[in-house]
Amino acid sequence: MKQATRDNLMVIGALLAVVVVATVFIYLPQMREVSRLRARIAEEKLHLSDCSQQARGVPGLVREVQAMRTRYSNFDRRLPKKKELGEFLREISGNVTGENLWNHVIEPGNPTRTSLFHTLPITLRFRGSYLSLANFLKRLDEMERLTQVQRLNVISPTGSDSAAEPQKVDAELLMNIYFTES
Repeated sequence: MKQATRDNLMVIGALLAVVVVATVFIYLPQMREVSRLRARIAEEKLHLSDCSQQARGVPGLVREVQAMRTRYSNFDRRLPKKKELGEFLREISGNVTGENLWNHVIEPGNPTRTSLFHTLPITLRFRGSYLSLANFLKRLDEMERLTQVQRLNVISPTGSDSAAEPQKVDAELLMNIYFTES
């Protein structure tokens, strides 16, 4: 009996040693890894929540960008370094002729200087139909070069010619072009 008890104690001791070794070398490291992974999952959930919160603002940003593109569509119009008057006058003259406006007179004024740029006033006078005038102004607005209409006088001519051509108007336009160097 003593021998059986001793053998039983040895088997129990061996089993106990196996359990201790398994606990120390297998179970505890796995529990630490599971704990680390759970903490990482919680961090990733928090990060995902933050990203989701930020993503909610994206449609609003897209709408803002579209609105800015619309608002600043003419931002690429240029302010040249030199007045390039000859090229500009040829373009204006072509627009006047292209819109069937006649009796046109183009008179450049004297440039004035501000701290950042120069301004050159130009006076235009011509005659044509009201629709031709409107198309000319539209073409003027669509020009690549930055221009600004300061004054526009549209007069329906009186006298014997106005009865024959009731849709014709006389126009006087004062506009400015801008440049950075003289």
